Amino acid sequence: MLYIACIETDAQSRFTFEQIAVLLKARGIDNRLSFYPSPQEALNSIPQERPDVVFIDARAHPSLKPCGLELARTLRQHPLCKGMILVAMAEYAMPADRSAALAAGCHDFVPKPVRYQAIEDVITRQLHPPMV
Repeated sequence: MLYIACIETDAQSRFTFEQIAVLLKARGIDNRLSFYPSPQEALNSIPQERPDVVFIDARAHPSLKPCGLELARTLRQHPLCKGMILVAMAEYAMPADRSAALAAGCHDFVPKPVRYQAIEDVITRQLHPPMV
């Protein structure tokens, strides 16, 4: 079973991820989805829960600490999070957003609003890379 974690404060985005999880199951990707309403809650829980893939809002509200990419850097360095796939997300994405996410230690980047196919592609690409 694929364990997906999403750090998201927006109710509409959480609903979209819930629908994506249902579609993934329908497509044969059994999964469990957990939400973290704040980066701090995620930082406290993710190392113990060890999801397979974590979607992080790169532009979380500035009052939330640690910010999205700072959280990615912290998780990347945590010894219990070594094999975890980190995926940044951002609204009104610019090419620099992807570069910043990758530099922070994320494995991939998707623009918001997220689309089912983008999430399925990331999961397939990151968890089942093509054989060379």
